[in-house]
Amino acid sequence: MSTKPFIHLFKCSTGFYLYDVNTDAILKITEKTYNLLRHFSVEENEQIIRLKREGYLKSKHVEFTEHPMTQFLDAFYKSRLRAITLQVTQNCNLRCDYCVYSGKYNTREHSDKRMSFEMAKKGIDFLLEHSYDRSKIEVAFYGGEPLLEFELIKMCVKYIEKKAPERSVAYSMTTNGTLLDEKKVAYLVEHRFDIMVSFDGPKEIHDKYRVFANSGKGTYDLVMKNVQYIKDTYPEFFSEHISFSTVLNPEEGYSCVGDYFNGEEVFKDSMFTANVISDLGVKENEKKSATEEFIGEYNYEYFKLLMSKLGWIREENTSIIARSGFNYIQRTRGGKHQSGDVELPEKWHHGGPCVPGERAIFMTVDGIFYPCEKVCEKADMAVMGDIEHGIDVEKAAKILNVEQCTTEECKSCWAYRYCNFCIRYAEVDQSEFKESILSQCEKMRCQVENVFRDYCVLRELGYDFEYGVRKRSERK
Repeated sequence: MSTKPFIHLFKCSTGFYLYDVNTDAILKITEKTYNLLRHFSVEENEQIIRLKREGYLKSKHVEFTEHPMTQFLDAFYKSRLRAITLQVTQNCNLRCDYCVYSGKYNTREHSDKRMSFEMAKKGIDFLLEHSYDRSKIEVAFYGGEPLLEFELIKMCVKYIEKKAPERSVAYSMTTNGTLLDEKKVAYLVEHRFDIMVSFDGPKEIHDKYRVFANSGKGTYDLVMKNVQYIKDTYPEFFSEHISFSTVLNPEEGYSCVGDYFNGEEVFKDSMFTANVISDLGVKENEKKSATEEFIGEYNYEYFKLLMSKLGWIREENTSIIARSGFNYIQRTRGGKHQSGDVELPEKWHHGGPCVPGERAIFMTVDGIFYPCEKVCEKADMAVMGDIEHGIDVEKAAKILNVEQCTTEECKSCWAYRYCNFCIRYAEVDQSEFKESILSQCEKMRCQVENVFRDYCVLRELGYDFEYGVRKRSERK
């Protein structure tokens, strides 16, 4: 095993920094210390001696790959399931240009398959039977476009209310918003559904990509009318239960979308999730490249967002679609300034996979179980069971321990704790999965380092990540 310290060095506008992998600590160091460590010099200055005395600069790496939750999977699946996502249909009334079902991806395609009520009941029963240690459970409806199967959704809700009247159940769905008529909305409001509506911004952009399957016409006017109706008729429900998902095309501009949402009253104070068109599983000739305009505008809006966290500009002057970007920094480093870690354990796993199905078991129209709705439905290695035989704990363990495909490369990676790779990168077989993972490693490390830089700058300028505010002594 190498005797070199397991660390990562980086610098930014506020100085030179050391990320100590074993303790998960980020430390500010002098330029001399930075250069000595960078060139693996045997020379030691006073700061290096002090860091070693305080428990930093250890060379220890993980020796054996095993996720710490592996031994608890069987017990978890017996009684601790939280949610199930029912793929009630693989069909959709739209043909969005970038959709993972559009045929431009290797992962899945549109079809006329729909879930029968008998299949849905089996999925619901499975959740009820394997969640008795949970005080609250969740049932989500997914597509395609789930509202194409509105009658099935109503039958499912009625079945749950009759089968388990004592259980606390939360319902949710993601919809393109075109089928949200008065009747459906009234029902969804009555049953307190959480609804995420797909909406891509100004009419010229939304209508360019989100079009009806039967006519090719844009959907902006109809979705806007439906959204406005919900807000006008059920303002409290709209505020608490409606959120929006925006897909950004990197070949378009960024600011125009943010400016649009900031300027439309109907979206005021709404929650947004904004993601760039995914290139995961996309066919080679369909990949999108970000324009200089998009990158520049994104960076500017992100910069403004960070300035708002320091109290230097008002948050209302930042892009509403950029605000979720700060959450990643908070999730990544919030609460970790004094992590308490001493060194890496001998047996561990990189940070990417969650427990398969922990957030929600994804059940397809055919009753196949997957860890979540983001995985490729054509990859056998992503299957974790089916409704007839239940969850295969051995398969779930393999999905959880995805690092076993790349274990040697992973153990030496400084971003080991922050890796976000999981089974969603699997398209067909294990050899291609390994190739897919390794091809993304440098990009992932770059993202983590950028987060570290932003974290360090914000801390230096007075932002308190423990309390989510600028330190009182630093405020003007």
